[in-house]
Amino acid sequence: MRNSRVIFEMSEEVSPSQIDNELEGEQSKNEGVNKAKGNKKKPNVKKPNNKDDFYVILMPEKIKSLRGKIANRIIEIVREEPLISEKEIILKLVARDDEIKKYFEETQDVSYIRFIIWELVKKKLLKKVKIFGDDKHVYFVLPEQIDQFKEKIIKAPKEPSE
Repeated sequence: MRNSRVIFEMSEEVSPSQIDNELEGEQSKNEGVNKAKGNKKKPNVKKPNNKDDFYVILMPEKIKSLRGKIANRIIEIVREEPLISEKEIILKLVARDDEIKKYFEETQDVSYIRFIIWELVKKKLLKKVKIFGDDKHVYFVLPEQIDQFKEKIIKAPKEPSE
C-alpha cells in the first residue's frame, strides 16, 4: 500500500527529499506503536491447580499401548518391593510381561524403559531415594511408601510452597 502511494506521488513529480521525509514519518509512527505494544504488561492470571482432580488406577490388563503397560508394571513392581534400583526394575519388567520381553528381544535397548521410569519420577508417581554413603545408585519408592522409612530419613527434598 505504501509503495503504491509513493509511485503515485512520483508520477506527480515529487522530489526525493519529500519521499524520504514521508518514509521517515511512517517509520517513526511504527516504532511508537511497537514501543506501546512492548510496554503493556500482561495481567497475572492464576491457573487453577488441578493436581488432584482425578484418580489414577493401576490396571495393566486394560492398557493397549506398550508405554502404558510398562508404566503400570513399573508401579506394580515398586509397590511389591520398595527401595528397588532401576536395573532391578528393568530385569523384573522383562521377566514379568511377554510383550515387554518381546520388545526387549527385538530392540536390545532399555533406554525407552529408563525414559518411562524417569517420566514417572517427573510426574511424582515415583520418588527417587539415595542411601547415605552410596552416591552411585538411585532407588525408587512410591510416595505412599515414604512413611515406612520416616525414621531413617536424614535429608528430604524441600516441598514447593503453594
